[in-house]
Amino acid sequence: MFKKLFSLKKTVAVLLSVVLLFSLAQSFSTAAKSTTQMRNEIANLESKSKQLESKIAQLKKQKAAQDEIKAALQEQITATQSEINACVSTINGYKAEISECQKKIDQKQKEIEETKYTYKKRMRSISMSGSTNNDLLVLMDSSSFSEYLALSEVSSKISSHDKKLLNEITEALAVINANKAEINQKLSAQNDVKAKLATKQAALKAQQSEINSVINSINTNKASLEKENKSYENAINNLENEIQAALKKAYSGSSGAATPVFTSGQFTWPCPGYYNLTSNFGTRWGRLHGGVDISSAGINGKPIVAAADGVVIAAGFNRGGYGNWVMINHGKHGGNNFATVYGHMISTPCVRTGQTVKAGQHIGNVGSTGDSTGPHLHFEIRVNGSRVNPMAYFNRAK
Repeated sequence: MFKKLFSLKKTVAVLLSVVLLFSLAQSFSTAAKSTTQMRNEIANLESKSKQLESKIAQLKKQKAAQDEIKAALQEQITATQSEINACVSTINGYKAEISECQKKIDQKQKEIEETKYTYKKRMRSISMSGSTNNDLLVLMDSSSFSEYLALSEVSSKISSHDKKLLNEITEALAVINANKAEINQKLSAQNDVKAKLATKQAALKAQQSEINSVINSINTNKASLEKENKSYENAINNLENEIQAALKKAYSGSSGAATPVFTSGQFTWPCPGYYNLTSNFGTRWGRLHGGVDISSAGINGKPIVAAADGVVIAAGFNRGGYGNWVMINHGKHGGNNFATVYGHMISTPCVRTGQTVKAGQHIGNVGSTGDSTGPHLHFEIRVNGSRVNPMAYFNRAK
């Protein structure tokens, strides 16, 4: 009876263990599925974000072009206004000259009227003395002074001195009138120029108003797209944080340990605290991506550590695309030689070629040098010189 009871307890324990293991397996499967879904969502959001960024870049180019046009129009408006101001100044000068001419004309007209009055008075005096006939008085009362001068029979009775005086006044008046007419022509031409300049300026201002409307529209669209893109960035950051938390939970398990290790050679995770993979090992863009890219929000500048004990065989700047990098030889393991590569460090590595390093030792910091589109650690494992999938060597810490 006791043996049967013990056997039953043992069986129950085994069944519970199986159930627990199955439950844990399911948990990891669910976590993996969840992170895959989140990564797919991130990829979708990043694709949308890139499309928006492309549109925003186009809008920036359009705005820059419109700003150049607006600036050019403003220069033309300013120059046209200067021409209008100069034109107005010239017009005011012509008006002042015309006013002065009119004063002179009025003065000469007055002189002529005074001279005519003197002539009339003299002719009346002559007539009263019987020295002339009544025809002269009629001519002096005529409305046209030119007619008066044209009549030779009357002119012969005017003294040579008075005739000369009349001629001088008449000639002076003709010169003034001619000068006034010339100035009026100039004034008319200048007014035409001013009118054309005003029309030109109005057209320029209308164009500028249209440009302002276009710029305002561009700014509104750009602000809207930037707001939408910001929402994508926030969503991506939130998903990355969720993935980070899920990966930490998956790696820590029930023991609470947060750092994964290689099962072969006891390799240590090269970027402590950051487990999100943005690119896996395999074909990418038509060629082999011979490692994994580790990246997440806030990773820039974070420490990179040696995955295992070894000797640094390369450290510095790699012109083959890795940027600032480190390669460590970990020696033979199970008959195979292992090496690890760490690419795109933010600056010169903390170690030098030939230096011996320990697992977990700080060797550099995450960056984006070389052929890189953003801060991340490109990590490789090479077995006998060939690049292999690093994730095949990782396992949850026990």
